Amino acid sequence: MDKNNVQIQKSLSPALDSAIGNICPVESRYIRTTWMFNAKTPLLLPAISVSVRTISANESQKLMQDIRKRNVFMRHSWENDFYCRRIESLANKSVIEVRRQGDPDQIIPAAEKIADLVEKVALISQILIMNRRELQRKLAINSPRQSIFDITIGGGNNKFLRSKIKAERSQQGIDIDEKFCKRFQRRGFPNLVIQCISDHEVSKRLNNTLNWLFESRLEPQLAASVTKTAISLESLLIFSDTEPLAKSLSERVAFILSPNFEERKSISKIIKKFYGIRSGVVHGNQKRQNDLTPNLVEGADRLIVLLCLKMASNIAKWNSADALREWCEEERWGSPSTDIITPFPNFYLKNAINLFNQKSVQS
Repeated sequence: MDKNNVQIQKSLSPALDSAIGNICPVESRYIRTTWMFNAKTPLLLPAISVSVRTISANESQKLMQDIRKRNVFMRHSWENDFYCRRIESLANKSVIEVRRQGDPDQIIPAAEKIADLVEKVALISQILIMNRRELQRKLAINSPRQSIFDITIGGGNNKFLRSKIKAERSQQGIDIDEKFCKRFQRRGFPNLVIQCISDHEVSKRLNNTLNWLFESRLEPQLAASVTKTAISLESLLIFSDTEPLAKSLSERVAFILSPNFEERKSISKIIKKFYGIRSGVVHGNQKRQNDLTPNLVEGADRLIVLLCLKMASNIAKWNSADALREWCEEERWGSPSTDIITPFPNFYLKNAINLFNQKSVQS
């Protein structure tokens, strides 16, 4: 086997997509597994030709047979064995599939980004109904990723052996069922994905926010998650390096999320408190760090999800940083706007606010 063949063998996704793409030269299919989800029901995003689903054993066998028949590249014995085993391994696996017109080599970079984005948004959608501890338990984030054992051997007259093993725990994954799919569709998450891949200024802000929120959600250390959630919020609503963070964010978050005066006042107070604790974490102020609780980050995470959904639903009005900043200035001095679309019931906002007043997150 020459060096070129070894390089091809190491590259699973491009080679697999190339093989699949040759079945149909017009439409290419990018398929990759996701360890985060257990897709009992297909999550379909037809507007962007993406699905999160489980590939059955029958489908994987049929795909393998089709490729054997139609793809010349796989007629050599070693390629045939390698790629057949790869395709066969997709059986009963949850995957993200992106379909695009064009040659496989041309669609792969964009398809990879879209698959990553959909996976992140799907996970972030669970913030509204699943707390951080439960999510991390399902994904085995706090568990050792590999089996570990140790052994202690005594010397001299005190001869003994002691050993323990900590076995690897496999993650459950988050179930994508009918309820998951309905919630995802009704709360505007497909539109959030579309706006993230659109060509406008706010798209970059939304992407940066979701990336940091995703990292915060998977972060097992609470103090570290505070800073990541803070960066997520700043990526969305801070427009200048010279702006006072707590003041600017507390106003803008309140204005965008609610037209109600009392809710705005509560939200503003929450953001200021969050930034006070975030400052304590960053600068080592132990007194402020004592106020750090899981609910503080939980509530902030939920507010950010709602912000992203609302901004995506009102992109025609807030299609640039300047437009959003001007709108917030008008809200400060005028009456609350009545033409803003809210894609979620108000109880999601109330639940996020209430988290800050609770002592602990329920499992």
